[in-house]
Amino acid sequence: MSLTPQGHLLIIGAGLAGYHTARQMRTQGHTGPITILGAEAHPAYDRPALSKAYLCGTTDLCDLYLDDPCDPLDVRWVRSDAVIGLSAEPLGVQTASGTFYLGDAVVIATGAEARRLGGHAIRSVEDAEALRTAPLAGAQVVVIGGGFLALETAATCTARGAGSVTVVAGEELPGLRRLGRPVAQALHRLHEQHGVRFLGGARALSVAPASGEARPGIPKGCDAEGRDPVDQRSEVSQSVALSDGRSIQADVVISAVGAVPATRWLNRSAVALDPVTGAVLTDDTGFTGIPGIWAAGDCALWAAQRTGLRPVGHWQETVDQAQALATALLGGSPPPRQEPYLWSDQHHVTIQAAGMLALADEVQILAGSVAGNDLLVSYLRGGTEIGILGMNRMREVVRWRRSRRIRPAVLAA
Repeated sequence: MSLTPQGHLLIIGAGLAGYHTARQMRTQGHTGPITILGAEAHPAYDRPALSKAYLCGTTDLCDLYLDDPCDPLDVRWVRSDAVIGLSAEPLGVQTASGTFYLGDAVVIATGAEARRLGGHAIRSVEDAEALRTAPLAGAQVVVIGGGFLALETAATCTARGAGSVTVVAGEELPGLRRLGRPVAQALHRLHEQHGVRFLGGARALSVAPASGEARPGIPKGCDAEGRDPVDQRSEVSQSVALSDGRSIQADVVISAVGAVPATRWLNRSAVALDPVTGAVLTDDTGFTGIPGIWAAGDCALWAAQRTGLRPVGHWQETVDQAQALATALLGGSPPPRQEPYLWSDQHHVTIQAAGMLALADEVQILAGSVAGNDLLVSYLRGGTEIGILGMNRMREVVRWRRSRRIRPAVLAA
């Protein structure tokens, strides 16, 4: 089941998971050929900055490249040629160009595709470039979604001088179900302090060209001139239909409503896919159960993720998976995984969280306040602390992570 040191490894996907799997393979001593196949024309790049520094124009694509040009990975890159089929016998993949690549092991790392309700999405550099060149100054912007990507994008739009930014989060407060009421209240207040409006529990259903007709307003959230964002008459181009029967008009609509695993090309393969999400099902080393076939990153659902013990879709989780997969693929025993960790930057406030937040049944404020942009909260389950989140509380979050760090066992001499 393991790969020999000279075996040929095929990595399908030239994103974060694919790059770090290759990097870990080299770090851990693999000397055989590695081929990384990607559908995009760009070199492997980091995506978190797409909604922040890249969208603001303060960083360029070359700054996001994962590979170090001064010390590049010893791999073969195949770009602009999407993989369209997987074969278990013989082991290999077929690409859109008609080329078949044989390998001794295959790692599926095709990531995820944005759910596109309408308007702009921010999943690829092309998505971000289209929004980066859009005329946001003075524009009425609607952001659909209540996760960190949506909130980061809303913050960036205000920094770029949007005339108004309205978030359709689909819940009473952004992040309420995932992060708890104190954090959701703090996020809501932080964004409102910078002029962002929220439409409460309304969900976005569709995006269409604006008709120019007036829509019934809502009594709360009016601007300084008494106008509500749901009832503004202006030369807007798009209309977002809401779940309560109303609509909101905008110059620019940005959809950040999550992503789905990019696994449609595996529908006819022997690989087991989750019936709900379509993600590749694996154990906690990335092994699919089919000899030679592994998976990691946003396209995969590891065993601990299925039980809720580990998060899905976070940067650090993907990097950690790459390390564990490479170790197992080379025949080693992966070390115990560290606590999950995530972060976000919004309006010059850094939000960091660690631990099993999704399993908590209680949230307690440890320090700071909802109004102060300095909140520190503890997540508990059955009275036991299992996670922490801080806003501009780097020291406390780092200290908590260090206290929970799993150290390798020291072997007796």
